[in-house]
Amino acid sequence: MTSSPGDVPDLLDALRPLLSAAGISEALLRQVLTTGQLTPPVTPTAEETMRESLGALSELHRHLASLKAERDELRESFDLASRFQVVLTPHGRLIDVNGTTVQAGQTPREELLNRPLWDAPWWPRDPEHRGALREAVARAGRGEATSLKVPARSAGGRRVTLELQFTPVRRGDQVSRVMVEGREITGQVEAMREAQLARVALEALLENVQDGIVACDAQGNLTVFNRMSREMHGLDRADIDPSEWSRHYDLFEPDGVTPLTQERVPLFRALRGELVQGAEMVIAPRGLTRRTVVASGGPLTGPDGQALGAVVAMHDITDRKHAESRLRHEALHDRLTGLPNRSLLNSLLEKTMQRFEREPNNPYAVMFLDLDDFKNVNDGYGHLTGDRLLLETAARLKDAVRKTDTVARLGGDEFAVLLDAPCDEVNALRVAERLQRAMARPFRLQRDEVRVSTSIGLANGRRSYTRIEEPLRDADTAMYVAKRRGKNRTVLFEQSMHDQAQERVDTERQLREALRDGQFRLHYQPVMELASGRCVGFEALVRWQHPSRGLLGPGAFLEVAERSGLIVPLGAWVLREAQRQLLEWQDDPQLAHLLVSVNLSGQQLQVEAGSPDDLLAMTFPAGLHLEITETSLVDTPEAMRTMRALHRRGVPLMLDDFGTGFASLAAAQRFPVDTLKIDRSFVAPLPGDGDDRHSAIVASVVTLARHMNMRVVAEGVETLEQARAVQDLGCRFAQGFLFARPADAEVAGAFARAHL
Repeated sequence: MTSSPGDVPDLLDALRPLLSAAGISEALLRQVLTTGQLTPPVTPTAEETMRESLGALSELHRHLASLKAERDELRESFDLASRFQVVLTPHGRLIDVNGTTVQAGQTPREELLNRPLWDAPWWPRDPEHRGALREAVARAGRGEATSLKVPARSAGGRRVTLELQFTPVRRGDQVSRVMVEGREITGQVEAMREAQLARVALEALLENVQDGIVACDAQGNLTVFNRMSREMHGLDRADIDPSEWSRHYDLFEPDGVTPLTQERVPLFRALRGELVQGAEMVIAPRGLTRRTVVASGGPLTGPDGQALGAVVAMHDITDRKHAESRLRHEALHDRLTGLPNRSLLNSLLEKTMQRFEREPNNPYAVMFLDLDDFKNVNDGYGHLTGDRLLLETAARLKDAVRKTDTVARLGGDEFAVLLDAPCDEVNALRVAERLQRAMARPFRLQRDEVRVSTSIGLANGRRSYTRIEEPLRDADTAMYVAKRRGKNRTVLFEQSMHDQAQERVDTERQLREALRDGQFRLHYQPVMELASGRCVGFEALVRWQHPSRGLLGPGAFLEVAERSGLIVPLGAWVLREAQRQLLEWQDDPQLAHLLVSVNLSGQQLQVEAGSPDDLLAMTFPAGLHLEITETSLVDTPEAMRTMRALHRRGVPLMLDDFGTGFASLAAAQRFPVDTLKIDRSFVAPLPGDGDDRHSAIVASVVTLARHMNMRVVAEGVETLEQARAVQDLGCRFAQGFLFARPADAEVAGAFARAHL
C-alpha cells in the first residue's frame, strides 16, 4: 500500500493517536506509507506489532479514501452550484468560495480567502452597502438567519443585483460557520422598478390629466378618483352605495336641472357592462362652478373574463358649451345692439304666422323702420358715434313696445318690430305712435343735440300671407312710401303700394333690357360764361328711349337704377358715350375748347378693382369732368381712394348740388374737388326782393371757392335777373333753361357753334 505525497499529511493526522499507542515513530510510519517497506529491519515482536498496525492502517486508509471521494463530490457540487456560495467565519472572513462565485467575480480563490466578505472586489465601495453587509454578517454570527439585497459588479462590469441568504451553522451552542448563498435578481428588480415606475407614472398621469377619471371595483367601491374629479365635484371619493352616486356627487341631466337617475350615471352603466360613449351630464356642486362634461368608459375585466369593476373618463366641455351658446346667440342676434337679427326674426315670424293660421282671431303685425338721413350722422360725427346712436335707438325701441313684441335689427339703420298677437290695426298704430315719440327725443352726440326721425312701414297680418318674406316685404314697401312722402311718419301698407313696388320691379327688368339693347341716349345742357355769353361746355344727362313709353327723363328710372345697382353699368355707359362725343367735338377746331361733365353715382366710386366698370381702369380725355353729388358721396376708404387716384391723374372733380347736403363745407374740404356747382334751390330765390339771405349764401360760396382755388357754376338759372344776380355775386359760370334745355349731341353742337 502506498499513498501519494499529497495524501500523507491527511493520513498522519488521522493515525497519529495510533502511532503513539503502538510505539511507532512518525518517521517510520511516513516511510511505510510512502515506500511500503521497513528499513532497517526491526525485531520480530516489533515487526509483528507493526504488521498488525499496518493492517488496521490499510483499512483506515480505504475508509479515508472513501471519505475523500465523498468530500471531492461535495466539493464539485459546491463549485458547480448555480448560485453563489461562500463560507464565512462568524466574524465574516471568507473560508471558502465556490467556483460560481470565483468565475463571476473573476478573482482567484487564493485572493479571496481570509478577506472580510464586505471587502470582496465585486461589491460597490460606498459605505452604505458595505455597512449593510457587515450588519447581515453580524446578525448571522449571532445565530439569526437573515437576507439582503445588494448591488454587485458582474464579470463583464455590468451592474447586477444579488439576493443573499445568510444561514448560521452551529456546533453545539456556538455558531462555527456562516453559509452565504446568493442569486442574481437583476431582472426581477428591473421588472419591479419598471412596474413601480409605471405605477408612479400612471398615478401621476391620473392626477395631472385634465379629465376627471373615476373607477370602481366589482362591488362598486371607488378605487380611483383623481384630482380633476375632486375639483369637479368639490369632494373626495367616499365609500357609498352606487345608488347614492348621483345625489352625493350632484349629477344632473344636460339641462342642469333634472337630477341624473342611478341608471343613467355613466359609471353605474359601465359597472353593469355597458360601453359608455359621449354621455353628457352636468356636475353642479353647491357653491362651485357648474360644469358640463362628456363621460366615456366601460367595464374592467380580467384575463379570464371575470368582472373587475369599471372606469369612466369625464371631459369638461363647459367652455365649448359656452362658446356654442355664444355662437348660437351671435348667429341669431345683432353683434352691435344685441337685438334679434333677421334669422331669428324670420323664425319667430314663421311661428306667429302658423299660430295665426290656427287662431285667426289673434292677429299680428310687422313694422319696418328706417332712420331718416342716418348717413349724415356718420358723415358728420363718424361711425363710432353712429354706432352709439344705433345702440340708443335699439334701447328706445325696446322700451316702447310690449314685452311680447320683438325688436330686431336687420342691418345698417334698418329695424323691424314683430307685434305679437293679439295686435290689430288700431293697436299696431298705437305702438307706432309710441315708437315715433320715443325717436322724436333728441340724441346727445358729442355734446350736440341731434334729432333723427324715423320712417315706419306697417303691415298687418293677413290670411293671404303664406311665406315669411311677404309681411316683411309689404312693411318694407310701406316704409319706402313713408320716405317718399317726406319721412318721419308711419304708413300703413295698402295693396296699391305693392302694385307700385311691382312696377319698380318691372322697371328694373326693363332697365336691364335697355342696357342690353342700347336704349339709352345722352342729352347735353350747356354751361355758359356769364360775362361773354360763350358756351364753355356741357353737362351730359342720360335719357331712356323706351320702346313703348317714349323718351324718359332720369326721374323715371334713376331711383330704380340706384336701388338695384344698375346705376354702375349705366354710369359706365354714360362715361364712355360722353368721352366718345367729347373727342368728336374736339376734332372740330371750333369746338376743341369744350368740356363735358358727367354725373357719377356713389356706387361707382366703390366698384371692385379690375371689374369692367372700374373707374380707375378707364381712360379720361382732357376736358372730361366728373360730377359727384354731395348726397351720393360715400365716405368710405374705397371711395376716398378712388377719388384721390382720379385727382392725381388730373381728372377734374365737381361737387354737384352744393349746399343740399348735411355738411357742405366739410365735404368741400374733405374731398379733392375742383369745381362747386351751387344748387338751384339757392339760385331760384334770387335776386331776393329785399331778402338778402340767399345772396349772402351764394356770395359765401363764391368766396370760399376763390380761397380754395375752385371754380363755381350756378345751376338752375332760368331768368335774366337770376343770371345778373349770380354774376354780381361773383359767379363766373352758369347753366339753366335760360340758356338752353338739354338736347341731343347734334343740337348741342350747333348751340356751341352759335355761342363761341
